[in-house]
Amino acid sequence: MFRQIALHVLAVAPLIGIALGSAARAEPPQRVSGPHTHENLSIFFIHGKSLDGPVPLTLEEGLAKGFVEVHETDTVSQLLVQNKGAEDVFIQAGDIVKGGKQDRVVTASFVLPAKSKETAVPVYCVEAGRWAPRGNEDSRKFSASAEMLPTKEAKLAMLAAETGASNVGALRNRRAENGVPEQRTVNVEPQRQRANDVGSLTEQTPMGGQSEVWRNVAAIQQKLSAKLKKSVTASVSESSLQLALENKDLAAEQERYVQALQAAGETETDIVGYAIAVNGKIASADVYASNALFRKLWPRLLKTAATEAISADVVKDAKAPDAASVSMFLAQPADAKEEVSAPVEGISRTARNADTSYDTETTRAGQFLHRSKLAR
Repeated sequence: MFRQIALHVLAVAPLIGIALGSAARAEPPQRVSGPHTHENLSIFFIHGKSLDGPVPLTLEEGLAKGFVEVHETDTVSQLLVQNKGAEDVFIQAGDIVKGGKQDRVVTASFVLPAKSKETAVPVYCVEAGRWAPRGNEDSRKFSASAEMLPTKEAKLAMLAAETGASNVGALRNRRAENGVPEQRTVNVEPQRQRANDVGSLTEQTPMGGQSEVWRNVAAIQQKLSAKLKKSVTASVSESSLQLALENKDLAAEQERYVQALQAAGETETDIVGYAIAVNGKIASADVYASNALFRKLWPRLLKTAATEAISADVVKDAKAPDAASVSMFLAQPADAKEEVSAPVEGISRTARNADTSYDTETTRAGQFLHRSKLAR
């Protein structure tokens, strides 16, 4: 059912859903509502029927409750995750885990079953240069997951490299267009050497993909520092994106967006996803299996969207797109090329790479979990 929703929350009218094809006719009408706008950030909501059944914990909840353990592997591109609790746990591509020998970002969405064995998870580093305990942290484990990777450029770098669809020339062009520095503020070579020392760089995680993620981390830090007129980097680890996102001045700026927009996502029980536009341009969209899961994630999703808006230079008089434009964005372009992979045991991921967008959809035993779409 929700695989159909992921595929058919597509070219729908803003308020009156138009069914597309026989499979879509079996579903209630889908619709996109909005925009809800604060300064340069516009939020749209994707409405649909929720999947029945228990709602999984988020990774943030699982770690906080002590049910989930994330273990260091001495491999930059992989961590081990175990769920000792009695509830499933949803982990989303873009979740940042704090600790270990360096902070990481998870590159695939999946559900970690209750009482699971240790599961290998693909990750990228978002803290170049560290390969040792930080302060009093336990370098063998990760303590929390309260932040997510912001900006569509960083997500594109992570997902394109992870699925093997990265085009170096195109990435460089987009990096230049969006102000991502060609030369990183943190030297790649020490990190490359540390990674090689522990045998952590593999053919599955090319250095080029990791370098793109590092470049985007540096760009996020630079843009946020410029906007806030104060460095967001932490002295204990200047390269840590996690610590930069914990900056108190940033939190105060995020709160203005949260106060203005959070309630809009909590008023209707059929919201299963959202899309954002920054400075009038659609950036991304995410769809989930249920309203209950969306509700759990919504505060963190909104905070991450606010970070993306804060990091962007405000375009004066930029006009928010309408809901119909978002519906068109959700539709699959004709030139999309599909690639199916299994990034985590029991998970199938379909990546759809097109000139104008990059789309990933994950399922578990044929059941829809999460769809993410990024504008190029």
